[in-house]
Amino acid sequence: MLNDELSAEMVDHLTAGILKKYNEHLLSAVQRVFPELDITEVQSLDDMNRNALGERAVVHAIARDKQRNKYGLIIQVGSQREGENILEIANGYQEEIIFGGLGGCPENEFKASYVVFFCREDPFGKGKFRYEYFGGKYDKRTGKTTSAPNVIFFNLDSEGEFEKIAMHLFAKHN
Repeated sequence: MLNDELSAEMVDHLTAGILKKYNEHLLSAVQRVFPELDITEVQSLDDMNRNALGERAVVHAIARDKQRNKYGLIIQVGSQREGENILEIANGYQEEIIFGGLGGCPENEFKASYVVFFCREDPFGKGKFRYEYFGGKYDKRTGKTTSAPNVIFFNLDSEGEFEKIAMHLFAKHN
């Protein structure tokens, strides 16, 4: 299998690189993650040649549905690193969308925005395939919850799903 030849981090970066470079694969992945949104197009905003080991494997994208509504996406390929709190990472991505926008678009231009994690290991240890956090971001300094992008975690560990996805993407380009 891939893990015998490549490190997990390399597989993460190769997968993210393919999603950045080949929008048809990114579209297919986004359509599988969000079947209810009826997404018809998606565009990666990242430099397809930038995938530095030691950094997270992340894809920034804007998607549109049949009605031309715009959706903002940040997708992290791979689990959190040892000692990291994945919820803090999610909050950082939420703030990136809220304050930095995606592709120069402020958050209010999106019908909805999402932070998606494809995790190699179950991020919360509860055995679920999908964890969803909708509606807001808790600010521990103020004690208030503000609206924020939705966060979805996929646990791809249980069925070898991560390797299946990676193998599918690699097979198309070898």
